[in-house]
Order: sequence, then C-alpha cells, then structure tokens
Amino acid sequence: MEYTKPMFNVYLPGSKVVLPREKPIPKEKPKSRWEKFREEKGLPARQKRSRMIFDPITNDWVPRYGTGSKKKIEEEHNWLMEDKASNGGVDPFTKKKQEKSMELAK
Repeated sequence: MEYTKPMFNVYLPGSKVVLPREKPIPKEKPKSRWEKFREEKGLPARQKRSRMIFDPITNDWVPRYGTGSKKKIEEEHNWLMEDKASNGGVDPFTKKKQEKSMELAK
C-alpha cells in the first residue's frame, strides 16, 4: 500500500487464468532406421539448402532454380564469348550447347 495525498492506492498482481489441456501431451515419435544409424555412426544432421542464393551479377538474392534463377541470369549476361584460334573455327555457342548435351547424356 502506498499513500499519496489525495487517496490510498493498492497495486494488485495481474490476473492469471490457467486452463487445462484439452488433449494429452503428444508422445515422442520413435526414431527411424536412418536416424538410429546416423546417431550410431556420429553423422551430423543434414542441413537444408536455402532456395535463394546471392548473385554477384545483379547484387541481389535470386532463386537457385526456376524463373529468374541464377543460371538463367548467367545465360542472359553471357552474350559475348571469345573466339579462340585454338577452337579450329568452331562457333563457341554451338560448342557450349554440345558440351551441355554431352553432360546431360552422361
């Protein structure tokens, strides 16, 4: 209790309402075979990769795949290729396409 000139003030604690749980506390799920194996071997948990990555060309965060991805931005900005004498007169763009198709065939 505090005394102030006009009247007495009483500060009461805040109200607190505790409700019981409607449902029981969930049981802990059993570990999968992989989780048990991982713990036995001491392997770290796999980290989830982020969908967004930093692109130095645009100086912004862009998706890893899909529309507006880093790969598509690089293709857009790679419109100029040097034609080296060691290529033997082969178009560098067609050579790059052939390398891509060989990579996919693997």
